[in-house]
Amino acid sequence: MERFAANLRNELFKLRKRKKYLVFLILGGLICVASALRVLVVTYFTDGMISRQAILGGLMSSNLPFILLLFLPLMAIMATGDLFVGEQADHTVRFSLMRPVSKGKLFFSKGAAVLVLCAFDLAVLYLVSTLAQVVLGGGTEGILTSLGACLLDLIPLTVLILFFSLINQMLKGSGLTVLLCMVVYIALLLMGTYLPAVGGLVFTGYLRWHNLWIGITLPFLSLLPRIGLLAGYGLVFACCGYFLFERKEA
Repeated sequence: MERFAANLRNELFKLRKRKKYLVFLILGGLICVASALRVLVVTYFTDGMISRQAILGGLMSSNLPFILLLFLPLMAIMATGDLFVGEQADHTVRFSLMRPVSKGKLFFSKGAAVLVLCAFDLAVLYLVSTLAQVVLGGGTEGILTSLGACLLDLIPLTVLILFFSLINQMLKGSGLTVLLCMVVYIALLLMGTYLPAVGGLVFTGYLRWHNLWIGITLPFLSLLPRIGLLAGYGLVFACCGYFLFERKEA
């Protein structure tokens, strides 16, 4: 466990040294604030007044579709590309393999580093949206609900990261891998949205996992198939990704 933690810190250091993640996080925060300002401006011009308490209540909840379906998947695609196929393309992964750490711990520590990055970005955007809501007079309505939603949505986000990690083991070019991840993700997202018959079977349809737990009263037994489906996807992606990583030359 100590070696896993040490390698996790090493992978996080690599991500922290890349300034593009900070730039994208700042842009994401600005978009969340702009979302609040846009609603206020549009309401002022249409109604002639601003009911900030009613409009901004639960601002983070209104920003969640952008964060969960666009921003965090983009961060996950770039981070997995940098840590997997990017290092394999320039052969810097050899330096990691020279350390006393197994390939299994190396693979899963890279995935864990991507998850920590996405969780950190989600926490920052939650704080930015919450502060914007309070400062603009929206009160504290929906803050705890949004926090619970963020924590729940980390579960399908983990499965998505494992999926991107698997794709990274199939190709060698970093640019091609990032493009393939984007194309496949968008295709699955559209399939889950516009094909209701298969929407429940596509794991990207569960990225807003909180919708099943917050605001909708469903018996726990009816949720078990969905929990098992998501767990099955995660297990398959993790095993296949590790299998390919284990046999891939550095």
